Amino acid sequence: MSTNFSFIQLADPQFGLFASYSGLTDEEIDAHAKRGVIVKKTHKITGFADETRLFSLAIQHVQRSNPAFVVVCGDIINEAGNEDQIAEVKRIAGLLDKSITIRWVSGNHDVAFDRISPDQESIDRYRENFGPDYYAFSHQNIRFLVINSTLLTPPNTLLKEAWDQVAFVEHEAMNAKYERIVLLSHHPLFIKSPDEADSNWSIEKKYRNPLLEVAKKHGIKANFAGHLHRNNIVSTDYIEVVTSGPVGYPLGQDPSGLRRVEVTPKGLKHQYHPLETTQTGNPS
Repeated sequence: MSTNFSFIQLADPQFGLFASYSGLTDEEIDAHAKRGVIVKKTHKITGFADETRLFSLAIQHVQRSNPAFVVVCGDIINEAGNEDQIAEVKRIAGLLDKSITIRWVSGNHDVAFDRISPDQESIDRYRENFGPDYYAFSHQNIRFLVINSTLLTPPNTLLKEAWDQVAFVEHEAMNAKYERIVLLSHHPLFIKSPDEADSNWSIEKKYRNPLLEVAKKHGIKANFAGHLHRNNIVSTDYIEVVTSGPVGYPLGQDPSGLRRVEVTPKGLKHQYHPLETTQTGNPS
C-alpha cells in the first residue's frame, strides 16, 4: 500500500497563558525579552477567552481539512490539573468529528505543577484526563512515537521514568517494520544543533544523544515539537526537527497557527498556516 496521507500538528493551545502574561510591567516585559520571549503589553485580564477563540478556529480548520489525525504537541493548558482549563479544552476538542482522532502529547505545563519538574501525581492526573504520556501508534506505513519530553529536560527528578522512555523509543525503533518513524514531543530534540548546551527549551544532552543515535541507526526521520511558541526548523543529514508556532499565545514573530504535514512515499512536506487566515476554505 502506498503511503499517502496528511495530519495536522497543533502546539501550545495553553489555556490561561494570555491572562498569565497580561498586566505585566515594562520591567517584567524587558526581563522576558532578555530570554528571547516576546510578551506584549496589555491590561490585566482573567479567564481564557483568547485561547477558546483560537483553539476553536484550529478545530474548525481540522474539521474542514479532514486529515488522518491531529496531534497536539503539549502545553494543552497553562496550569497542570486546572479543571476549568481542562474542561474547556476537552469541550472544544469534543466538537471535532469522531472520525478524526486527536493524539495528545504532554507538555511541561500539563505534567508539572511547578511547570518544570514533573512528579507522579501530576503525571497521573494528566493520564486521567488525556491518556498515556508516552505511547506509539501507526498510520498506513508510518510509525509515530509520542514521548513525555518534560521528563527529559533539566532538572531531572524521575530518572527511572526518563530512561524508561529512552528505552521505549529504542525498542520501538529497533522493532519497527515501517517505511518511516516520526517522533512527537513537546520539547524539540534540539533548537540549533545536536551539540547545543542544555537549557529548558530542548531535550537534555544526556537523553538527546542516545535518542539521536537511535534516530540515526533506525530511521527516525523527523521530530515534530512545540514549546518555543514560534517556528524553528533545523536538520541534520538524518533527521529534521520541526518546532511549530503556537495555537495560543505567540512568544516570537510567528502568529498563532497550525502545521499541515503531507506524508508521501518520497517523504514529509509541511507548511505552517496562521489561524486568522484559515477561517474560510482550506489552505493551499
